[in-house]
Order: sequence, then structure tokens, then C-alpha cells
Amino acid sequence: MMDLIFSVIGSFVDWDVKSILLFTAVFILTADYIKNRRPASYPPGPKTFPIVGSMFSVDHNRSHESMTQLAGKYGDVYSLRMGQEWVVVLNGYEVLKEALVNQGDSVADRPPLPMFQDISEGLGVVFTSGHMWKQQRRFALSTLRYFGIGKKSLEPVILDEFTHCSKEFQNFKGKPFDPKLIIGNAVSNIICSLVFGHRFEYTNEKFRKLISWFEIALQIEASLWTQFYNSFPKLMRRLPGPHQTVLRVWKDVKDFIREELKEHKNNWDPSDPRDFIDCYLNEIQESKVQADNTFDEENLVISVFELFVAGSETTSTTLRWAFLFLAKYPNIQAKVQAEVDNVIGQSRQPSMEDRVNMPYTEAVLHEVMRMGNIVPLSLPHMTNKDIQLGGYTIPKGATIIPNLTSVLYNKNVWETPFTFNPGHFLNEEGKFVKQAAFLPFSAGKRVCPGENLARMELFLFFTSFMQRFTFSMPAGVEAKLDYLFGVTLAPCPYEICATLPGIPSGFKPSCLRFLQVATHSSQASAKETSALVCRMDFISSVFGTLVNLDVKSLLLFIAILILTADYIKNRRHASFPPGPQAFPILGNIFSVDHKKAHESMTQATRKYGDVYSLRIGQDWLVVLNGFEVLKEALVTKGDSLADRPHLPILVDLTRGLGVVFSNGHLWKQQRRFAVSTLKNFGFGRKSLEPNILDEITYCLNDLNSYKGKPFNPNLILNNAISNIICSLVFGHRFEYTDEKFRKLISYFETALQIEASVWAQFYNSFPWLMRWIPGPHQTFKQIYYDIMDFIGEELKEHKQNWDPSDQRDYIDCYLNEIEMSKGQADNTFDEECLIISVFELFVAGSETTSTTMRWAFLYMAKYPEIQAKVQAEIDRVIGQSRQPSVEDRVNMPYTDAVLHEVQRLGNIVPLSLPHMTNRDIQLGGYTIPKGVTVIPNLTSVLYDKNEWKTPSTFNPGHFLNEEGKFVKQAAFMPFSAGKRVCLGENLARMELFLFFTSFMQRFTFSMPAGVKAKLDYQFGVTLAPCPYEICATPR
Repeated sequence: MMDLIFSVIGSFVDWDVKSILLFTAVFILTADYIKNRRPASYPPGPKTFPIVGSMFSVDHNRSHESMTQLAGKYGDVYSLRMGQEWVVVLNGYEVLKEALVNQGDSVADRPPLPMFQDISEGLGVVFTSGHMWKQQRRFALSTLRYFGIGKKSLEPVILDEFTHCSKEFQNFKGKPFDPKLIIGNAVSNIICSLVFGHRFEYTNEKFRKLISWFEIALQIEASLWTQFYNSFPKLMRRLPGPHQTVLRVWKDVKDFIREELKEHKNNWDPSDPRDFIDCYLNEIQESKVQADNTFDEENLVISVFELFVAGSETTSTTLRWAFLFLAKYPNIQAKVQAEVDNVIGQSRQPSMEDRVNMPYTEAVLHEVMRMGNIVPLSLPHMTNKDIQLGGYTIPKGATIIPNLTSVLYNKNVWETPFTFNPGHFLNEEGKFVKQAAFLPFSAGKRVCPGENLARMELFLFFTSFMQRFTFSMPAGVEAKLDYLFGVTLAPCPYEICATLPGIPSGFKPSCLRFLQVATHSSQASAKETSALVCRMDFISSVFGTLVNLDVKSLLLFIAILILTADYIKNRRHASFPPGPQAFPILGNIFSVDHKKAHESMTQATRKYGDVYSLRIGQDWLVVLNGFEVLKEALVTKGDSLADRPHLPILVDLTRGLGVVFSNGHLWKQQRRFAVSTLKNFGFGRKSLEPNILDEITYCLNDLNSYKGKPFNPNLILNNAISNIICSLVFGHRFEYTDEKFRKLISYFETALQIEASVWAQFYNSFPWLMRWIPGPHQTFKQIYYDIMDFIGEELKEHKQNWDPSDQRDYIDCYLNEIEMSKGQADNTFDEECLIISVFELFVAGSETTSTTMRWAFLYMAKYPEIQAKVQAEIDRVIGQSRQPSVEDRVNMPYTDAVLHEVQRLGNIVPLSLPHMTNRDIQLGGYTIPKGVTVIPNLTSVLYDKNEWKTPSTFNPGHFLNEEGKFVKQAAFMPFSAGKRVCLGENLARMELFLFFTSFMQRFTFSMPAGVKAKLDYQFGVTLAPCPYEICATPR
């Protein structure tokens, strides 16, 4: 075998350089052909060259025309290979409609083109896909609508900007000038006012220089250089060329935005959002702890960058085409001006309401957009599933080019597609007619989000220019419609003359803003002046009424407004479960006694039934009661209730990580790992018995040291039980004399009490406020931060002597998993998640079992006859010569029944942990919508008089039949049920049996002389007995 290998290698070594180069070339060409050949069911297209594909089949100085011409040969659906990637070009109205509208969901993604990925870093609105795109687009649209996009409230901003722009035009006094920078500045200022909260003066050289580069960058983005960059990014990133200019230009733009962001953050007031950036900063804060959050400062920069560039270049380019077309066709310009004079006149500025009365102007604007063909190839799409189009199969992941040029210049749709003809949008009566094939903003899911803003800007700017100026070419110069091809199709640079027409003597603008630019020589008529005074009097009277309100009336008005808004927003819908009347703002926070919330919630069922609702602050929650309801919700409909709500007090601590309060893929992956890993270390198996019995030995020795005198068992039990979970996750136990560890676990109960208190409810309802004010909620957070710091120290020590081949405990296994999962796209394993997971196992694995044991001591002391029966059974089955074993349980029905009754009556986690609906569900005859918090009231099941003979009395008979054999009860669910059942249930059952039987074997528990056993509790996430002292007398 080795001889064969060496002979083959030797034959290669003997080749000369020419032979090696020839072999390499043939190999590369063959590999390229095999890898990149056009599949049989794929759309046809021009023949491809090796390596570069169809790059040279398209004239990149006029790609839109080349691609339209290719449709004549290959049909409306054809393919090109750009480097190593296939693209499908769609042509014609019917094909684009089928793809973008009818199958819009299937082509809603953007391809991850390296040039755009390097610019946008996979963030923003325009070039993202999936969840991020939906979240970012939804936010952008709603926020921009809030600031007036597509609404009349934005009109004054646009008209004000025209005032400034008009002044600049007037400064040239009819002489030739290039309108590019002025128009670019004017249009940019509209989007700037929305995103930055202010405009930029036309004298601002930094801003003018920035926007002057937009067109150049967009030209390079559609050039051959970018095609090479997208095909060979690793190489092109290192080579000089125009593609580096694009990256540098957009970097400068992003740096400019970062400066604006920095200034915003310096004087940002979350309660008073001034613009898009302020709203985004608010969203970052509000979404910080959400598992699926996509909001951060880098995403803000990219989103603003996209809005800034797209909102500037397309509209300004359209207006530059408009000037050129009007100068070329003065007869059309005259007709537009006549309509402007007829409908608007010279006494006021245009308004969007004028559009319906100006069909010819509207038709001209539409023809400018059609002929101007501003974004000729739209932006690329990508299929997210296999689709059928034009009789061909286009596989998932293919890049799609919607050729808008083929629609806007389609001879089957337009009467004179290559001639400027407003008649395309007018009927025989001269009324404006919409055309289905008019798609300058594209269509479907990815239609331009700024369409409404662009339409408003174009109409107001265009009519204002036509009202004030007549456009013509300089003397002796003909208007040429040559273009510069790029992402946008811009006219070649030109100069134009903007001449002021004669202004009528009656000219009197009705708006002070317009007065600033108007040049007039006569006074308004008495009638106009009177109307203006009346309007001003009306405005003054309205403001005067508000100003004259005294403080008391103003406060009353604000209070009524807030209360009304609260009622409208938070009223209980008809199909929602009933419940107590909610107070404004606070809801039902004070309808529940937070010192015994489980009892309050159980009592409420008498009035509202087993499924009822409460409003805590601004959020609704549904309380479920009774075995049948909980079984249906948690088991039958468990998938719909498998999520956890995003409670701010917990999310601030866990950041949505870990096992207990995570959701979706993260939760499934973390829980699966935790369960399998702990099982490997004996979780719930006999192999763990020696560890537990060993810890019991230490605990028994400690109890012996009190020699029957009274002591508080809290810390001893906590230390002992904690050591079981510590041995699993840390690989070692802690001595009972370890003060740092004892102090840490002593705070568990306090934290769990605060977590279920009214302070936590306030925190969850008003996190933006409670994060900043002192109170027990801050103590709660500090306790848990200390625990996580403690775990962090353990992790640090583990990493120092970690051996991947010798996994000692849970932390070692998790470190291995981090390494193994590093390259996986859906990976959720990292050190932060490790700390949170261990934190949850540590707290939950310590507090619940130790609390159950404290209840057990108390019940045994209160019911000595039951204790005696347990000891008698132990003596009979186990004796005194050996330690108990889990295998003894089947022979000890009474002891098992007593333990179950301790758990039932002890009711350790009375309200379970909250769930959240991940879809609308029907329960108890009511509709509970997606995203509602659900509280499974375990108390209502464990104390249900329909399930238990004596629900409020300690009675082991609940778990025994007439023959004294142990009987399972379906309504026994101290560990909850369904998808979110406690993952430590098996460990807890083993610990409880071994600890309880060992204690009963060695000691008799009683109260100190003269003291009665009281079953008072302290309410928290866990229900703990009030502190007590007990005597443990050796048997």
C-alpha cells in the first residue's frame, strides 16, 4: 500500500512545470463545470465561462438594458451565473407579479452578498432576512409613521424645506447651475428631520460632501467591480479598486451617523423621543433581555444608514429627471404650471389634498418615475424554498433579480414605452388612471418601505417648483436624457436654468414659512387679510384656553386622560377569563395578599371559577385552578404553554439564558443537555446513592453534636442538600464550617420570598422605574449576583485544571460542549449560559428539598404517633445495622405515604413557576391569547376537597389503600406537570427518601419543652416554615 502511494507521488514529482500547470488548469475547469453546470429544470440562459460565469455576458454600464434584451432570446425567466453563484432574472409584469406578490413569502429573503454584508454587517432593514428583518422593518415602519410618514402632519416639514431650497435656486437668478447637490441636500433633510431630529444647512460642507458621494457609491455597487467582489470576496477585500471606494464612502456615512448617535445619547430622554434614533434607543433598553432581541446600537447605525441613503438618493434623483424632462418638453411644463395656477394659484403653498384635483400633474410625475426608471433592477431577492416559476424550478437559496425595466418599458403595457407621454396615466376624459404595471417601488413583501414618503415628497416638491419656477436648458444646449447606471439610474450631470415667472400683484402667502421666500410688491386683498386674521384669532383662542387652565384643572385633565387611556388599552375583552375589577395603572396588584398569595388566588375561584384573570400593572395573567384544568393546560395542551414569560426581574438576572426561564430552541437545547449530563452522573439512579448517604453521615454527625438540645435545622439541612447538587455540578462538597458557603445559602430563602413579593410585582410592571430606586428588589438582585460570582470563581478554577478527556462534573461537561458546539449556527452554549444554568440548578436543587425536610421535622414533632409508625416500619424493614437504600421504598408504604403527605401539605412551590402561551388557546370556555402569563395554582390541586378526603389535615391515609399499600394519586403534583415539569424531580425523590428514613432511623424529633409545633409559613416562590428550633434525640 505504501509503495503504491509513493509511486503515485513520485510520478507527480517527475512532472515538469508545464505539465503541472496544464493538469491544474484541466482540474480546475473540470471541477468548475461539475460544480456549476446548469441543472436540467433550471431556467435557461447564455453560455457561461469557467470561473467568471456570465459576468461578461452583461454590459455593466447598462445592465438593465442588457438583461431586458436577453429576455428576448431566453424568455421572461432566465438564469445567469455570476462567478460561482447563479442568479435568476425575472422579466415582464405577469412574471414579476407571480413572483413578488403571489409567491411573495417564498422570495422575501435577501441574498447574503459579500459587498452588502461587509457594509451592513448583516444588520438593518434592507439586506436582512427572517426574524431580524421582520422585527427591524416592523419597528422602522411604525416609528416613521409615528413621526408623520405618509400623513398630513409631515407636510409642513417638507414645505419648510422647499422654502430653503427655493432660496438657493433663486440665488442663481435664472443662470445655469447644477441642481444635484441642492436637491440632494433638500431631500436628505426630510429624512434627517425624521431620523436625526434636525436638518442641515446647505452651507454645511461636511454634509454636502457626504451626500455628493452617494451617487458614485451606488454606481460602483452595480458595477463589474462589485460582481467580482461578491464572487471572490476573500481576494477582492485585499485588492485596491473602486470597490474599496464604496466601502470607504459608506464607512464615512456610518461614522457620521455614529457622531449623531453620540450626541443623541448625551441628551437622550426616554420619556420624550424626538426622532427615530431616540425611539430606537428606547427599544434597545426595553428589548435588552428578550431572547429574540435584535435591537442594539450597531443595528441602529445600519438602519439609520439605510434610511438616510435610500431616503435621499432615490427621490432627489427622480426630481433631477423631472427638471430634465420638463426642460426637454416645455409644452408639458406649461400644462403642469397651468394646472398648478388653476388649482393652487400663487397665494398658498401646495398640499397633498390638491393631488386629486391635479390629474395632469400627477400623470406627469408618474411618467417621470416610469421613464426615469430610478431603481432599474430593484434590489435582489432570494428564495427561501424551492419554487415553480415560468415552468422552471428555482431552488431554495437562489438569487432573484426583478428587472423592473422590463415592466416599465414593456411595449405590451405602454402605448409609447420609449417616449415621455403623460397620457399613459390619463383616460379620455383627462382623469388620472392607475396602471398595474407601474412598479417603480417594486412590489410584494419587499416593496420599498419609504414609498408613501417618496410620493408625498415628490408631489409637494414638484408642484412647488412648478408654482415658483420655469425650467429650461442654458442657451444653445439641448436636454439630453443620458444616464449613469448604478443601483439607481441617475441622469448624467447637467446644468439648468430656473426662472421666476411674473408674480401677480395680489400675491399674499397664507403661511409665515412661505412668506420668508416669497418676493412680492403689493398687499393682499382685504378679504384675504380678513380671512388670515380670523384664522390667527382662532389659533390664539385655542392656545389661550390651554394657557389659562389653572394647575388644578390641568392636573385633572392629565389624570382623566391617563385613566381613560389605561382603560381603553387594558380593558378585559369579552372572551377573556373574568376576574376582580382592576385599578388603573396598578391593575390587581393590591387585589392579592402577597403574604399568602396562593390562598388569595385559591379563594378567588369561588367567585370567578377555575380559570380567571388578574391584571398586574400593565400585563394580564391567567390563574389556573383545580386538577382537571391544570391537567388540560399543562399536559393536554402542554406545547402551547411551554414558554416562560419575560419577567423583567428575572430576565435582568438571567438575560434569558439557562434552563428555567429560557424559551424555544435555547431552552430545548439547554434542558436536553442538563438532563442527559446529570443522568450520566447518576441523577435519579442507584449510582448516586453512596454520595447522598455519605452526605447524610456528615449531617447526622452534626445533629448528634447538639445532644438532643434545641437547634434551628435550617442551615444544616441547606448545607447537606446543597452538597448533593454541588457534588454533581462542582465535583466537590463544602464543609459545614465554610462560612462563605453557609452565608450564601442562608440567603436563598430571603431571595425567594422577595421574588414572590409585591416588590417583584412592581418591578415586573414598571422595570424602567424600579431598576433605579432602592428596596428589597435590589437586595434580591444582589443576592443572586453574589451567587453567580461564586459560581464564576468555581468556573475559573475548573478551567485552570480542565481535562476534556476526564469529565469530573457538570461544569467540565459544559466546557466540553462549548468547545464542540463552537462552529454550529444554532449554538447556545457559552460561559455566560453555563453560569446561569449552574445558578438555577444550584438554587433549585438546594432550597426545595431542604424546605421539604424542614416541614417533615415539624410534622413529625407535631404528630408523634405518625413518627412512631414510621420508625417502627424502618426498624422492621431496615433495622439499625445498615443505612437505608432506595430499594427499601417498595417495602415501606407508610413511610412513603408520610413523605408524600409532607410534600402535599407542605406545598413547597405553591404557584409553580409561571408559564406563557405561545399561541391562542381555549381553556375553560375562554380564549387566552398568545403571550399571556399563566399561573398554575398547585395549591388549588394539593388542597382540593374533591381530590383529598381531609385536604387541610396531615393524613398519610391519602396515599394508602385499605390494605395499607401505597397508592399513587393523579392530583399529587408538587413538581408541576407537562413540558416544564421540574427536571430535578427524580433527584428530589431520592434525596427525600434517603434523608428522611436516615433521620427517622437515628433520631426522634420533638419540640423544646413547653413549645408547640406551629405550622405557620413564610410565603415566597417556595413556601417555607417560619423559623423554629427542634430537638433531635438519638434513638
